[in-house]
Amino acid sequence: MIHFAILHTYARTLLACTLVIIVLVFGCTSKAEKNELASGRAPDFALKNLKGNTIRLENLRGKVVLLNFFATWCGPCRQEIPDFVRLYKKYKDQGLEIVGISLDMEGASLLIPFVRQFGINYPIVLGTRNVVEDYGGVTGIPTSFFIDRNGNVAGHFIGVRPARMLEKTVLELLSKKG
Repeated sequence: MIHFAILHTYARTLLACTLVIIVLVFGCTSKAEKNELASGRAPDFALKNLKGNTIRLENLRGKVVLLNFFATWCGPCRQEIPDFVRLYKKYKDQGLEIVGISLDMEGASLLIPFVRQFGINYPIVLGTRNVVEDYGGVTGIPTSFFIDRNGNVAGHFIGVRPARMLEKTVLELLSKKG
């Protein structure tokens, strides 16, 4: 016999996954159709972190930024987190900033224990439909964007990248002095 709480959790997770997929598939056409993100200015955002403080991309100008769209239920997202943790620890003092943009519907109540469990040492913010639309290249998760010191998109990818490829890109961008 299936316990009701397990069934309820499964149903909530299934609903959350479905909603994220709908937003990603149907809500992300504006910038992608115009191909504006291929090499232009990264769209600014003002998103709340897990403490309720606002993080703005504009305030990170001068740093190399790795934006990572993820969800707690996403297996590949979970797989790449240890690499992000290591990169952030190694290159934060040299100007790297990693920002995880969560697409989880449950918000901070789900994310706080997740951050603890995975030892995430970089800022996590709560994603919105607007930021998903603004970053029209988000057609699946995980999706990551590299942003150079001048605030321009230097590249983006869907899926998990090996740590050595991430580090190579980070080092290339850090070596450029804006």
